[in-house]
Amino acid sequence: MKRFLTLLLSLAMTFSLAACGNNGATSTPNASSGSAPADGDGKVYTLKMSYTISGNETVAQCAQAMAKTVTERTNGGIVFENFPDGQLATDTDALELCAQGANIISFGTPDFLAAYVPDLGILDGPFLFAAPSEFKLVDQSDWMQDMRGNLESQGIKNLGMSWYFGSRNLIYTGDKGVSLPSDLKGMKIRSASSPTRVGMLEAMGATVTQMPWNEVYSALQQGVCNGCEAPLSTLYSSKIYEVCKNITLDKHIMAIWSVNMSADYFNSMPAEYQAILQEEINNAAQVTIDRVTVDEAGFQNMLEDEGVKFYEADHDAFVDATKSVYGNISGWSDGLYDTVSAILQ
Repeated sequence: MKRFLTLLLSLAMTFSLAACGNNGATSTPNASSGSAPADGDGKVYTLKMSYTISGNETVAQCAQAMAKTVTERTNGGIVFENFPDGQLATDTDALELCAQGANIISFGTPDFLAAYVPDLGILDGPFLFAAPSEFKLVDQSDWMQDMRGNLESQGIKNLGMSWYFGSRNLIYTGDKGVSLPSDLKGMKIRSASSPTRVGMLEAMGATVTQMPWNEVYSALQQGVCNGCEAPLSTLYSSKIYEVCKNITLDKHIMAIWSVNMSADYFNSMPAEYQAILQEEINNAAQVTIDRVTVDEAGFQNMLEDEGVKFYEADHDAFVDATKSVYGNISGWSDGLYDTVSAILQ
């Protein structure tokens, strides 16, 4: 019965992904689109979509669907090339290429933007959001407009801060479950190289090992680290379950997937193309929330079918342990946590 339910959930996820779009390497023009095509300037603008997760993940499928719609609406004026799994660049390098004017549209969590605007690191903070529906409150705020201005002065155009990547959870080796932060003592947990993420894991009691995501599987296999943290979709698609059989559902971060590109390249496009691209990115935000939320339950079932054991976290204990992060990040503006919390109220 359990395998039958897993199959049903897997099929539901397949239909969900189909609703987001296909996994083609490049979206192609479709002049027969039902919407009136934009005139543009006769040029074709190519955007290379760069992200480090699998192209089969729900949010990546939604990015591909967005790209297809933009291509149709611009009558082939904007086309996209798809580079999942870090094939084009790491998150850090993709943003640097954007800042330099490359024709890249980069998808990733906002902690990587903190290298340009440190205050944006708070959006990757522990237990900041109660639900992904709150993302839009920040995305549409005056505070975020200021952040965008700071990014744009450094060559990066932020086009969205409301896409839902998934809730991040702990996965680890061993034969004992983690339910309290104290259970992480002595465990080496992989982290992205961001002050917020490192500070969070250290506050939980873990020993932090920093490395790019594409090195995590081999590091876990070789015992360089004992665990990592990511959304269930990423843990499944990256096959981390082959080397780690324990997951604690602490949901320490409701993770945003931000959308960024070169400010110069964006400004080089006709105004009507800019408007279409921005509109479709905005439209996709709620789609990602709906699809990722539905699919998370399916991924949990599929991971269980692969022999992964799930543990519930003591939520209050993890919240209490990580509160100190918001007062310990150097480079943040005074009162930043209070500013963002007021936006979410």
